[in-house]
Amino acid sequence: MLLAAAGIAPALASSGPSVCIDRANPLHGVDRALAAAIGRIEGATPRIVSIDTRDGSDALNAKKPRFFAGLVKRCDLVMGFPVETGHPVLPPGVAATRPYLRTGFVIAGATPPPAFSSLKPGTQVGVVYLTVPTTYFSAGPGARLAAHQYSTPASVLAALGRHEVAYALLWQPLLEQALAKNHMPLHQRALRQPHANWSVVALHAPTPAGRAVAHRFDAALARLAKAGTLARLIAPYHTP
Repeated sequence: MLLAAAGIAPALASSGPSVCIDRANPLHGVDRALAAAIGRIEGATPRIVSIDTRDGSDALNAKKPRFFAGLVKRCDLVMGFPVETGHPVLPPGVAATRPYLRTGFVIAGATPPPAFSSLKPGTQVGVVYLTVPTTYFSAGPGARLAAHQYSTPASVLAALGRHEVAYALLWQPLLEQALAKNHMPLHQRALRQPHANWSVVALHAPTPAGRAVAHRFDAALARLAKAGTLARLIAPYHTP
């Protein structure tokens, strides 16, 4: 990119930044579309580096504290990283772009769901085991509800289909991914509980070169937002 910026080797001018995208992330389609749209604005095609944290070496390394610090050396940008809105804690050794999507946990049901705090006592609610929503039932409005824990989002949706639970609390990108497969007519509402709302960013190296890539990304993102293109690219993953 430095050579292209200097006007040297024009054959390389169309070469854009390398972008890591995780196939395990339900947002990976959005990440690919966004990277391509930004590439068109910059006139530089990004080089996609596909990783998969579900299995193989990527899955093993993802459990290590400095996994992402290694990724930003492997790629100029690491797409699809969630940070809690209002508490943007990042892994060590990385920096982040501006958010390009806001998502999080939602309450979903066959009928339009009320706010979580307005659910009637005894309401049957499905959650995925060991996820943030499982913490909502020990105190406050959740303590009067009946929580049912399942191993996967698909299991929660199946329980909804059987009317075993009235509502489900799910990570919205996973819900949307599942709905795209089985076309269940569900309604959803963003949760306003602790740790339920998240922003999605791209990670980069905390170096001058990394900050330069991030600056171009943010500038292109602003242009996409102004044109209304960004809203189309991130739908339906943007929480209502």
